[in-house]
Amino acid sequence: MKQWMSIRNLFSLFLLAWFAYGVYEARGYGFLAKIFPMYVSLVLLVLVIVYIAIEIVQGIRKTGGGKGAATGSDLSVDWDMPLEEVYVAFMLNLGILIGVYIAIYLIGYPLAMTLFIFLFYRFMAGASWVASVVAGAAGLGFMAVASHVLGMDWPEGLIALPWPLG
Repeated sequence: MKQWMSIRNLFSLFLLAWFAYGVYEARGYGFLAKIFPMYVSLVLLVLVIVYIAIEIVQGIRKTGGGKGAATGSDLSVDWDMPLEEVYVAFMLNLGILIGVYIAIYLIGYPLAMTLFIFLFYRFMAGASWVASVVAGAAGLGFMAVASHVLGMDWPEGLIALPWPLG
């Protein structure tokens, strides 16, 4: 039994309990209020049960019928990254995050997210100009459709821009 108590399996059991509680708690809600939490929790509960069953079967196969120790982790990673590179990557990502928040504050959520998607695709992912523009336009289109369908307003920035830009 001890060989199956890896961190990964304990986390799976935690998720199982979490989603089971979500199903249990959602039963007491009103009909419309429980639709989303109930069915999301049910689907995720089924997926966790399937995952745990797969882990148990793989553990039994790996150890020859349950005899021996299963490690629960087959990944061996050789990440010898210099600490300076880690700090540079961290500061770059932190700067991007702060920049996105500043852009949202100044020009509003839709335009800031569109610019973020475009710039991320172009400079971080190395995509072509066409792919970057298409991704940014798709992001803006998705936000416009979501705003219309759900009847929601996105946060506006200090600079007043016409919808869908601000």
